[in-house]
Amino acid sequence: MAGLKLLKDTVHNVNRFSSARSGFTLLEIMIALAIIGSTVTVVLHTVNYHTNIMHENIVTTEMYQLAKEKLHGLKENPVNSKGKIPGTDFTYENVVVKPEDSDIITLTTFVFSRDKKVSLLELVLAE
Repeated sequence: MAGLKLLKDTVHNVNRFSSARSGFTLLEIMIALAIIGSTVTVVLHTVNYHTNIMHENIVTTEMYQLAKEKLHGLKENPVNSKGKIPGTDFTYENVVVKPEDSDIITLTTFVFSRDKKVSLLELVLAE
């Protein structure tokens, strides 16, 4: 009888472990994937947004540097001119304004890209 009781206890323990919950349900996996997917979407959107802002800042800085170079050249040779800046996709326009009743010359340099415009202005005394 002791052997039969031991056998019954063993079968009962096996049944209890086999009916115990193991693994994840499909619903739990779907919820986890939805959370992970939402998180990845937010992170990718944020990275993309900040990358675009960084690119715009780089382009604007480059345009200002090119405008400074053109304005410096305009001070040495104050004539109206326009053209394409070599090695870039930017164009420029130099404008010289000298009123007849003033000794001040207005030098303005514009640098254009597809969707941006940068302008620098300097006032100099006429020689």
